[in-house]
Amino acid sequence: MARWERDPKFRRNLTWLLAAAEVAALTLNAYFVFQAYLQRALVTVAPKLLSAEAFKVVTIVVTGLCLVGTAAQGLSYVRGRAWARSAFLIENGALIFLGLVWFVHSMVGPGDPNVYSTWGGLLLPCVTLFPLLWPLMTFRPMPPGGGAR
Repeated sequence: MARWERDPKFRRNLTWLLAAAEVAALTLNAYFVFQAYLQRALVTVAPKLLSAEAFKVVTIVVTGLCLVGTAAQGLSYVRGRAWARSAFLIENGALIFLGLVWFVHSMVGPGDPNVYSTWGGLLLPCVTLFPLLWPLMTFRPMPPGGGAR
């Protein structure tokens, strides 16, 4: 039996650590992936719509909203809400998928391959989000009332 299965205090600390790691990883990846997709959308639809400064502000505002949303979701995860765990898994998968699409499009698409897409679309999600999938799938936090769920 693993330590987290028999020690409630360790289990609670592990839950907080996993929630904090998820919030940080999702926010960081959302910044890079959203920035790339927003830039691509603006180049395609309306290249002169946003200035460089406005583009940065929009990206930071969306990232801030992502931070607030994932922090609230992290608190729900710590409280033992099953939907929060499922939402974390879906968000991880979606960001990994969007990062891979960005990377593949950059490598296969017209023009020179973009090194930024290699770092932001391939390496960052694979280093931060992919390793968190296994703990999220196997570890279920203990609800505040006590018993394992």
